[in-house]
Parts: sequence; structure tokens; C-alpha cells
Amino acid sequence: MMMIEFTERTGFEPTEEEYAEIEQQYYSFDGNKDAFCKYWKETVGVEGICKARAEKIAQLRSTMVETEKELMQANAEKDRLITRLKADLEREQEWKPWEPDRIVSQKDYDHLRSSGHEMTDDEAKEWIFQEFGFAQQVIRIHRLMNVQEINRHHMLRKVGEIDRRPYYDATDWYYVFFSVRGIEYEAYNGSLTQL
Repeated sequence: MMMIEFTERTGFEPTEEEYAEIEQQYYSFDGNKDAFCKYWKETVGVEGICKARAEKIAQLRSTMVETEKELMQANAEKDRLITRLKADLEREQEWKPWEPDRIVSQKDYDHLRSSGHEMTDDEAKEWIFQEFGFAQQVIRIHRLMNVQEINRHHMLRKVGEIDRRPYYDATDWYYVFFSVRGIEYEAYNGSLTQL
């Protein structure tokens, strides 16, 4: 019997999987198509299929919940492992604060900042032009400088930023952190240092 014949006789359209089971029952049934369909409607029927579907859905949900629980446990275990490995790597690399000798120390910068006045970007560009001759249109004033750490393999990493706004107090007492075409400089008290 074909599925369409079953559907016409029972008024019920099963899924292919459901029909495969119905077909197996039909092959073991002692009678013709009409008798089988009448018997099926009386014994299994739409209620039986709906009940089987509900049981299958419940089983799939249970499997899904279990699988999700297992995945969450596996992910939690991986997260713990990653955290432990990162901590091990941090200890192995021995990161330490790093401030290169060639830049103005934070202490010296803070001292100037406490006595000088903050320059605008235009004032700072004009000062750099007058002092060092860089064309104002290529100067970019920076107000923050990266704070870095260095490890035992001499690798650097950024861990924050510090305030490095331009300040002026006198012709020999000023600070400007700037770049020209991607090259960074510090202008400090008459000296110019390329970083």
C-alpha cells in the first residue's frame, strides 16, 4: 500500500518515518488495505500517533537537555583550563612595568603640569613649529601615552594609558607629545626625543 492510499482511507497524513512503521504493521496484517486501515483507525488512530509524537518530542527534549548540560560542563572545564593556563603563562613571562629611559618620567611631567598651563592643540603645534621647524599641518598632538609592561623575553604589551597633555610654563619649561607622519616625539625643556 502506498502512503497516499493510506491517507485517503484514514484521513490522516503521517510523516515518512511514521508511515514506515505503519507499512510494517500492514505487511504483518492478515487482510486487505481497507480492512487494515479500518483496524488501524480503531486501534492506533490519530490519538496513538499524536501520543507517539509527544513521547518522541519528550525524548528529544530530554536528550537535548542532557546534551546541553554536558556541553556546559565541558565549556566550564575548558574555561577553567584556559584561566589556569593564562595564569601560568603570566607567571612564566614575568611581566613588569616598563618605562623607557628616553621618555620624560611621569614624576617630571607631573611637576611641570602642577606649575604650567595646558596648551591647546593649536598652541602646541605653533610652539613645535617655532622651536623645531615641523610644518603645523603635519603635526598631530597626543594627549595620552601608552603604559606598557615588558616580560623576560623583552616583549612589550599595552596595559593602559597615561595623561600626557601639552603644558607650558616658560621657554625652557614645557612638554609636548606629538607625531609627524607616524613618528612620535617628545618635546621637553628645549630637547626633542624621537620615541
